[in-house]
Amino acid sequence: MLNLFLFVLVFLFSPFPAWGQHVDDLIHFSKKQEEGLIVKVVNTDLVVLEDGHRLKLIGIESAGLPPKKYVQFDKNGLPIEEKEEATIPLEEQALTYAQEIMEGKKIRIEYDVESVDPQGHRFAYVHLPDGRMANTELLRQGFVYLKIRPPNIKHAAELRAAYQEAKREQRGFLSD
Repeated sequence: MLNLFLFVLVFLFSPFPAWGQHVDDLIHFSKKQEEGLIVKVVNTDLVVLEDGHRLKLIGIESAGLPPKKYVQFDKNGLPIEEKEEATIPLEEQALTYAQEIMEGKKIRIEYDVESVDPQGHRFAYVHLPDGRMANTELLRQGFVYLKIRPPNIKHAAELRAAYQEAKREQRGFLSD
């Protein structure tokens, strides 16, 4: 018994950085809500906070980034002007919408049961200044896919309802 106690003490108070890093995260996530400022929308389901932490929005999955536009050159090395496309790719519309509703906004962050993924991103629900949840708004517009992963199911019913609305109204990626 004494050996087990000593092992636990050594484990908790050891100088190894890998262990010490996560102790702060465990203590931090004892709070289930906090506020933050989004400085960058990386993708429709991933944002960067002012403090450098990355938040992965719970219950949704991005369709990906907009396709890159490549510049072609003629035989003289001058860029060939391409005609502007009449339609904007859905991925670009989705990213623009996500940036409009989240970037530069002070938000309320709500955590669920599982708070961190293996890559170190924090899982969270993002509540906008007007009270709407960004996770459901992106689903409602059809700009992301529904991806509910237990144990993070606190708002699963709201997320499913927003997805069903987008599907019924054929919005975004759910249109024919």
